[in-house]
Amino acid sequence: MSKEIDDIIKGCKKYDRASQKKLYDFTYLSLANVVSLYVKDDSERDWVFNQCMLKVYNSLNSFTLGSNYLAWARTIIVRNSIDHARSHIRHLTIITSIENVKCEEKDDQLERTLGQLAADDIVKTIQHLPVNEKLVFTLFEIEGYSHKEIEKLSNIKENTSKWLLTKARNTLKKYLFPISNTSNFK
Repeated sequence: MSKEIDDIIKGCKKYDRASQKKLYDFTYLSLANVVSLYVKDDSERDWVFNQCMLKVYNSLNSFTLGSNYLAWARTIIVRNSIDHARSHIRHLTIITSIENVKCEEKDDQLERTLGQLAADDIVKTIQHLPVNEKLVFTLFEIEGYSHKEIEKLSNIKENTSKWLLTKARNTLKKYLFPISNTSNFK
């Protein structure tokens, strides 16, 4: 597949429309759900994904042929999705000091429930979180960023990030545990 992607990217660099379409379709199938974690619905996901793909196309000259395209594109898509989410945060909660936040502890019940749900159900559930909580939860739990990294990416203070993660986990518990076998988020 790497050789095929390299050929598609070479075509994109020559502004070949068929290659651009192939790259878009391949990337959409592989990475559109990444954007879903940062937006409220599928129509916003598609709009943000299109914006991200413009960045991908404009950055193709920095891509090294033979390397992992999806990892490279995912980085661009995540960062641009974060920028979009950050620009749409209307009421950023700023908390200067929160003591004894225990958000680093694993919540076994939440993890078991998330493990039993299909990926689409998880994304739909996360989309119901308020913007700040969704951003922090996605960056910490799914993307694997630390709270210090989240602060650099989103301008949400480290302690606030910890508080929002705890709040997101509690909100998800409320959504998931009463309905873990049903799908009320369609």
